[in-house]
Amino acid sequence: MALMGTWVQKDTVEIATTPEKIWDFCANMETNYKKWHPEDHILFKWTKGEPMTEGAKIYGEEIVGGKLLKLSLTCRDLVPYRKYSFKYSFPRSLFVRYDYLIEPRGDKTAFTAITVLHFPRFVRKQVGQALEVGAKHVREEGENMKRLIESGAV
Repeated sequence: MALMGTWVQKDTVEIATTPEKIWDFCANMETNYKKWHPEDHILFKWTKGEPMTEGAKIYGEEIVGGKLLKLSLTCRDLVPYRKYSFKYSFPRSLFVRYDYLIEPRGDKTAFTAITVLHFPRFVRKQVGQALEVGAKHVREEGENMKRLIESGAV
């Protein structure tokens, strides 16, 4: 039996907009972060490089499941207007990755948030509760992004 387990959580929302507007929303995250999830998002700052460029670094703080998460991530695997990832530095990069896909679908665009976690199987039960809370948070982010972009609030 393998010692490590993998959990992949995907959430997709279709937004009546263009891929460029979703990309712009993400590039302007310093302005949009608190609007995106007002109850939980605290701070977002591009700390190195230009927004939405390969190797750009961010620092963020948010509350998920009542716990403060401090995020120090690097923007990787960019395909402008289609895909980007946020990764932690080593060794945390071995355990978690955040991928985002932007896919045109006629007059709408699908935004998919993917969280990939690798964890020791013996902590699966403890991890399971946290994963449910994280999935709810990501779902709310998708719904909020849709509302903000479609209403013209951003």
